Amino acid sequence: MIAALPRLHAVTDDRVAAAPDLVAKATAMAAVAGQDLAVHLRSRALTGQAFVHTARALAAALHPYGSWLVINDRADVARAVAAQGVVTGRGGLVPADVRRVAPAAVVGRSVHDAAETRAAADADFLVAGAVFPTTSHPGATPAGLDVVRTAAATGHPVIAIGGLTAARTPEVLEAGAHGIAAIRALWDPVDVAAAVAGFLDALPTVDLVDVEINGEPRHARRGITLAELLGDLSLDARAVVVEHNRHIVRRDTLGTVRIADGDRIELVHFVGGG
Repeated sequence: MIAALPRLHAVTDDRVAAAPDLVAKATAMAAVAGQDLAVHLRSRALTGQAFVHTARALAAALHPYGSWLVINDRADVARAVAAQGVVTGRGGLVPADVRRVAPAAVVGRSVHDAAETRAAADADFLVAGAVFPTTSHPGATPAGLDVVRTAAATGHPVIAIGGLTAARTPEVLEAGAHGIAAIRALWDPVDVAAAVAGFLDALPTVDLVDVEINGEPRHARRGITLAELLGDLSLDARAVVVEHNRHIVRRDTLGTVRIADGDRIELVHFVGGG
């Protein structure tokens, strides 16, 4: 599991991404949700310079609040603007190729059925849907809660998407979702801050601390051990040397050293030779 994957994901479409108040609305959301928010820039209409310009503006707006910027499909843009995540789907790059282009980004995979879920084993998290009927895909048959249950059974954090509202949030969480994603329910209300607050009331909170990992500011769950952190990051403790606040930590004590706010952690990978 990812240590600080936000639980509320505001996803754009072509209409939202082109709106003149996009950044203003994203800022209003971030001011309420902070680290619990990820804004996904997804657009087939924005290309080239316009896409990068919009991504940079969003990154600058979200950064003061600790909110994530996630780029859909464009790993090159994610790297250019230092986005926290990339989501790829049908016809897009596989997670391994995303990591080659944007090695610092967390990689999500959009899945719609059991076959796609099985094929996404190397992703960091899954975006599963459409769970309920949605105007984003008129006439399409929703996958229902089963797509969430199937994705959650892999052990990956799952973000449910498709027709989500604050009222429907509890049932997708019960099905195994880590969080939810929405387009119209978040971007269309006149008061987007109130819409975000409504979703947050339905989502469990995660107590996070600020740490530094290999020189990069990150978030981690309060009170977890170094061993649990490595698990969150999908790292094998046998292949990593861990330095915690300038002290090398023995592998057999990783499970006893707990992380606190402001800790500095260095993770050094090593490979064996023969």
